[in-house]
Amino acid sequence: MLVTWSWILALGLLAGHGEAQSCTQAYGGPNLARGRPTSQSSTYTHVYGISGISGYAVDGKCDGKFTAHSCTHTNHEINPWWSVDLGREYAISLVVVKNRQDCCGERIQGATIHVGSHMGDFSKSSFICGTITDLRDGSLSTILCNGALGRYITIAIPRRVTFLSLGEVEVHGTHRPRQWN
Repeated sequence: MLVTWSWILALGLLAGHGEAQSCTQAYGGPNLARGRPTSQSSTYTHVYGISGISGYAVDGKCDGKFTAHSCTHTNHEINPWWSVDLGREYAISLVVVKNRQDCCGERIQGATIHVGSHMGDFSKSSFICGTITDLRDGSLSTILCNGALGRYITIAIPRRVTFLSLGEVEVHGTHRPRQWN
């Protein structure tokens, strides 16, 4: 199974061309998250009226600047999370997360990427693909999910009181039709 996913990922990397729906333009295939419904634990609104709306993470804008209406942003809270509904179950190969670019890159420390069956699910029932470790402003983190099955991708910072702010999120994988036994 792992060999199969390695080949799929390699083909995606080689394909490289396609619609301009990627901040990285390197993975090939469609970004499954682009334009899909999103939610987050709360929404921060700056004193100047700029809000960190959850949908900004899947709008295709890759500049990562909060004042350009290009970043999500939760309130300062315990266990902040963000989630996207892919519309149906997929075998997820990888998730790419662009960190906020204009400041505050360290806030994403400890963020975990989950594949699950429910919006905002970062419980024991979801599959954890990995943790973001690159805290540089504007960094791109590629988290391999190795074919984990799920409809919802959730990014959460567990066990901390902090903000969660994302520049862009891309999800790559393949549809897995339901098999009847």
